[in-house]
Amino acid sequence: MAFCTKCGTQLQENEIHTCMASQSSPEPVSASAPLVMTAREQLARVDRHKILNLLKNPMSALHLKGDSDWLYGLLGIIASLIGFVLWSWSFKHQLIKAMISQFGGLMRDDSKAYSNAYSNASEYMPIVNHMFVLGLVSLIVMLAAVFLLGSKLGTQRTDWKNSLVQLGGLQLVAGAVLIVAALVMFVSVKASFVLLLTTTIAALALTLYAGIELFRINRERAVWFIAVAVLIQVIAELIVFNSFGTELMDAFKGMGGDLF
Repeated sequence: MAFCTKCGTQLQENEIHTCMASQSSPEPVSASAPLVMTAREQLARVDRHKILNLLKNPMSALHLKGDSDWLYGLLGIIASLIGFVLWSWSFKHQLIKAMISQFGGLMRDDSKAYSNAYSNASEYMPIVNHMFVLGLVSLIVMLAAVFLLGSKLGTQRTDWKNSLVQLGGLQLVAGAVLIVAALVMFVSVKASFVLLLTTTIAALALTLYAGIELFRINRERAVWFIAVAVLIQVIAELIVFNSFGTELMDAFKGMGGDLF
């Protein structure tokens, strides 16, 4: 009579025995580990030439694939938001400097007093947070409006993943220009504002044009597509801006007299 040396089960003659005790239980794997490794691998595989091509020729984003090029669409969206936030911070910095300069020489030679005044003013003016919400909502509404209206009015259907990656990749050039506008703020506030306005309008026009090409919208419907998309964008921005616009404008009038 024979027994298994691991589990103790009696073995019959000519029997093929599979010992369950010898099968080690799989080690627990952290749920975040595969995600972290995937993100690191994807970042390591970023093609710099493709990034440069998206900056030089934004319409090349329409050739991106949702499954293999999703990172480039994500980078475009993130770059656009980062650029807008950096511009907001640079504007806030210049606005606070203009406010403090109204006190003349009281704080010019007192670095501690200047630092305290800057910190207090910064807490009083949450411009960056407000502008981040405005930029995020504006970007989400624009991408969603182009996809939904394009799917409705266009003759070509495309899944949401490809659309998001392609339309997101278009925003990379806008993010780069907004970062430049943030740097220009330290040289000329007016020039920075002009660059911001131009970039915002150009990004909207480029995204709408890409939507017409992506969904193959006929000329007869293209006007309705543009008009409704712009209307939705304006309404969304007015709703968001109305939640903090009065407070923001009061701060501009009260503290930014010497800014422009």
